[in-house]
Amino acid sequence: MSEDRSRILNLLADGKITAEEAERLLDALAARAGSSATSGESAIKGDPEPLIAALPKYLYVKVIAVNGDNVDVKIPIALVRSGLKLTSLIPSKAMDQINDSMSAHGMSVDFSDLKPEDIDELVGTLREMEINVDAKNGDNVRVYCA
Repeated sequence: MSEDRSRILNLLADGKITAEEAERLLDALAARAGSSATSGESAIKGDPEPLIAALPKYLYVKVIAVNGDNVDVKIPIALVRSGLKLTSLIPSKAMDQINDSMSAHGMSVDFSDLKPEDIDELVGTLREMEINVDAKNGDNVRVYCA
């Protein structure tokens, strides 16, 4: 077994990555091994974090207020992922009400059809999300994932 493959499996065994992330890493490793075989480069140099880097680890909410009431919140994306998976436990009647309410507020998301691969795609797209608000009074709000 290659050192890189062993490293990925150890990350999975230690609970540092999910099975889906390990699968993506192993696929990327196989793809890179195929493309780097001709160049003689290692598929992963050092830690396999560069391959994992595609998925954000945390959702940050930061508020810098003029009056000094600052807020700095760091939410693990794993918590967000778990919350999304819990939607499968919501009864269908309640889910219909949630979907109707969200639709009425301009958000057409159907949580009843949420699949594990959809969750990974959603988490992956969070890396691109960034909200910055600069208030007239000097307060600053920033929401982003990294």
